[in-house]
Amino acid sequence: MLTDLYLIRHGQPVHNPAIPYQVPPGPELSERGRVEAAQAADFLADKGLEHLFVSPFARTSQTAEVLVERLGLPATFTALVQEHGPGERFEQVRARISELLLAAHDAPHTRIAIVAHGSPIRAALLELSNEKIDLSRHVYAGGNPAPTCGIWHVQFLDAHTRRFELVFMPE
Repeated sequence: MLTDLYLIRHGQPVHNPAIPYQVPPGPELSERGRVEAAQAADFLADKGLEHLFVSPFARTSQTAEVLVERLGLPATFTALVQEHGPGERFEQVRARISELLLAAHDAPHTRIAIVAHGSPIRAALLELSNEKIDLSRHVYAGGNPAPTCGIWHVQFLDAHTRRFELVFMPE
């Protein structure tokens, strides 16, 4: 049974207007983004993570590569947690996230992480809180619910009770 979920936003990408942000593969990580990913890995080192689920975009894949290398975790790449696509409604993003969360509850892992983007993280937080979470104090660049490489921890206390906390922001 799932006890802990970590929602990790990708590291800072390279800013290049010639590369579409919401279409795969999107921009790669910047040097700053790689530093942020290493800081996130250091933070997660003692959390007992068992598996990563990762968006297939370049910036999330490269963030996950740092985590996999430092933490020795297996990773599954899935479009269910990919960036909010052009023309995609938020309800569609939420449906994708809901599908992954349901599967995660049936998996043998107790502590997992998802390396994703702001919109899927927002969808997961709203889905898991039944829309009760107040994200008004968590609005970062681009309207995201976490800064780059910010990490939300969702602790499953029982079948109906969850604790939500933004537990990490890179320096």
